[in-house]
Amino acid sequence: MMQMSARWVYLSALALSAVFASAQAGEAEVRAGLAKLLPDAKPDRVAESEVSGLYEVVIGPQILYMSKDGKYLVQGRILDVAGRKDLTEEKQAAARKKAVDAVGEDKMVIFAPKQYRHTVTVFTDIECGYCRKLHGEMQAYQDEGIRVRYLFFPRAGLGSGAYKEAVAVWCADDRQKAMTDAKAGKEIPMKTCDNPVVEHMEMGELIGVSGTPAMVLDDGELLPGYVPAKRLAAMFDAKKKGN
Repeated sequence: MMQMSARWVYLSALALSAVFASAQAGEAEVRAGLAKLLPDAKPDRVAESEVSGLYEVVIGPQILYMSKDGKYLVQGRILDVAGRKDLTEEKQAAARKKAVDAVGEDKMVIFAPKQYRHTVTVFTDIECGYCRKLHGEMQAYQDEGIRVRYLFFPRAGLGSGAYKEAVAVWCADDRQKAMTDAKAGKEIPMKTCDNPVVEHMEMGELIGVSGTPAMVLDDGELLPGYVPAKRLAAMFDAKKKGN
């Protein structure tokens, strides 16, 4: 009996060793294939996905999939049919949150009540109508215990009027007042200085922002468009209950 048990342990160890070696080989081929296709990319993580033969590659806030032999790259989502879950979004939300938080609050324009329960990060364009609507209801968000962190995303791009206004808001002596005045259509001093506007724009593009406002919730979920304060608070509360 002891001999059979020892033999079973030995064979199990060999099997586990083979699995581990196979996983390592697969990861190496994936990294090599990725380096050929995207030489400037530095993956944060490469690991086997839920689908056999497909590896998950995390690069900042982006999640890609690559075949085990490193020959094929897949951009898309993995859906758990039985569980009715988007497995990619769950992981991408966490990566998105990490990437946005890494910008640092010292590079954001923040409107916060004295006490808050939730934080939403908003990519905003000063000239966008719904961005102005959202900002005009800032007190309502604060009344719901929601802190708003602004990142700039002038949709017209570098050198546009919205871009110059974003820089001017950042360079103002009072950024909150300048933001409020600019969104109300008032003229503000067009100052320039070192600023994070381009960094904000690049981050927005990386996480998939295509319009403004775009909201990143405190769990990393990305919501395109304007969401009224009470509805946003209800969404936060529902998420909290779900956890």
